[in-house]
Amino acid sequence: MRPLRHSLAFAFTVIAMVLSPLFATSASAEEPEVQLALSASQVNTGDAVTVTVKVTNIHAFTVLNATARLFTTPGVLPSYAVLTGCDGAAGPCSTIPGPGGPIGVQAPVGALSGGASATVAFTLDIADDAPAGDQTFQGQLGGSNYASEIVTGPVLTIVNQADAAVRLTATPKLALLVPKIEFTVGVTGNGPGTVQTATVTTTLPPGLSATPGDCAAVSGAVNCTVGPLAPGATQTRKFSVPVGLLNIGVPYTFTAARTSSSPTDPVAANDTAQVRCTVVSIVLVNCH
Repeated sequence: MRPLRHSLAFAFTVIAMVLSPLFATSASAEEPEVQLALSASQVNTGDAVTVTVKVTNIHAFTVLNATARLFTTPGVLPSYAVLTGCDGAAGPCSTIPGPGGPIGVQAPVGALSGGASATVAFTLDIADDAPAGDQTFQGQLGGSNYASEIVTGPVLTIVNQADAAVRLTATPKLALLVPKIEFTVGVTGNGPGTVQTATVTTTLPPGLSATPGDCAAVSGAVNCTVGPLAPGATQTRKFSVPVGLLNIGVPYTFTAARTSSSPTDPVAANDTAQVRCTVVSIVLVNCH
């Protein structure tokens, strides 16, 4: 006959084996207090990103005046991003004050009873001059009678460089009455970020003037502005230069150069383009 203590030990073992999966399921199903998600893991300066924050009251008491709070590190969120929307909030959203200024953003979600959740989608516009690099988002459930630990979430990579490649082409549009050379300024975004805006200035040789077309005429030059340009996209602008009898036999060089752009252009080698035109006759112009 089996000793009593051995029977009891066997019985406790069986009970533990039966109950342990139940306890494990209960523990794994517990809702986190704060969950964060990003609409994109990488953005360009000037872009928008949506950060979803879900807060859950895992306690038995009610969290009064509950808020979903959002921060970043190492950068202070309001210093490089502007809050433009907070879907799901129970009232107006605002910045979180700190000793030296705003340190984050927050959205009211009302009173949260035990087990209740609320989700807010914060829309943030990244500033044109935001520093490049990684920002780690952090979230918190706050209230007038409680505040959770700050939870670390996903990482956002901010890109603040975009290469704007310049090209210049010339097409003679010849006629007896109004002969001219039509110029096309093209700018291509080569990435890694979006070219928010770029200005290309084409210098005119002495004695020539321009009909600005899509651009703007200034003293001795033409300014053409494009943007925004996603990586791989191209935009063109046109202007023209009249020619006449006094121009015959004279070679003219036209140089187009990127004079400004945002964000920073990391490649200088493709910032200029040049075309050389010679007026052979009033009905013949060679450009190359």
